[in-house]
Amino acid sequence: MPHKGSASLRLARYEVGIDSYRAAMILIDKHGADAAAEAGRRLQWLLDEGDEAGVAAWTEIVFAIGEFQRGPLPGEATN
Repeated sequence: MPHKGSASLRLARYEVGIDSYRAAMILIDKHGADAAAEAGRRLQWLLDEGDEAGVAAWTEIVFAIGEFQRGPLPGEATN
């Protein structure tokens, strides 16, 4: 339990399905460094259309692209 006056931050674990990672890799292969922007445009279009299932799927894809494109975190094991 945090001490009085100290801040505590708890991040929720976000799990992404393997299909979202596969789609992310296809977008990275096709669009390179612009993959996140391309996925973001698709996500925005789905938001504008009110497609909740599409938004959920593309949110995972955007997250997966970010995971692939970021460097390792301090202390994170790499394969």
